[in-house]
Amino acid sequence: MAGDFLLVAAVFLAVGLPAAAFPYRVSKLGERVDAIGSKTPKDEVEPAEWNVTLTRFVGAFMSALGVAYLFA
Repeated sequence: MAGDFLLVAAVFLAVGLPAAAFPYRVSKLGERVDAIGSKTPKDEVEPAEWNVTLTRFVGAFMSALGVAYLFA
């Protein structure tokens, strides 16, 4: 049971910390993935400001959940 919490905490922290620390890069990666199959070159896609902000908050929330599971 404790191993399950440790695994969940590790996954949440592995995803949440980069998203909270580097929201622009994570959002840009998402936009590049969304641009697959589009005629727009991958170098020209830019994430919207709301997407960067949302990525930052979701990353911080996931990191907080990871820490909470770590100490649960």
